Amino acid sequence: MTRTVLAVVLGVTVLAAAGCSAGSAPQARSTASPEAKPSRTAPDCPEDGVAIKGSRVDAAMGTRAMGITLTNCGERPYQVNGYAGVQVLDEDRKPLAVKISHGSDIVDDVGPEPLTLQPGEHASAVLMWRNRVTDGTGPAVNGAFLALTPAAGGSRPQLVRELIDLGSTGKLGITAWHRKGPKPRT
Repeated sequence: MTRTVLAVVLGVTVLAAAGCSAGSAPQARSTASPEAKPSRTAPDCPEDGVAIKGSRVDAAMGTRAMGITLTNCGERPYQVNGYAGVQVLDEDRKPLAVKISHGSDIVDDVGPEPLTLQPGEHASAVLMWRNRVTDGTGPAVNGAFLALTPAAGGSRPQLVRELIDLGSTGKLGITAWHRKGPKPRT
């Protein structure tokens, strides 16, 4: 294994806080605190009080990894449990046929755990895929945008512009949200 591949695998493993392997997992859920609707504290904070940003894609020998961060930019605690909702879009922002799975053969997924993010706190997840051409009869899938939500079927998607070069695999894996940074004191 080359040093570059090893560095990518180790980097993705750290980002994903690797643990036990993924199996079937409960459906993702995210909810704002029931006592009040979060209000926006920053001009770029979406109405639901959370912002999702993507990091640059780390690529080596056909393996790709991209971190995503969910930030509570509202004024109330925000609960998240599970996996982000992910859809790969083309240049015209139309959905592409991509299979999204929990975990991957690249990084173990620790699975979902309930998180309550206080204002200003973050959660992270990792998207992983391989750029392979496995079948010469089908076209390569290249996305131009990701539509991301805190949970599958959740709030209004937030767009991240990024080349998602899946080759002919048409597959993308994602880890569950996990706390980014130190856990709050209780």
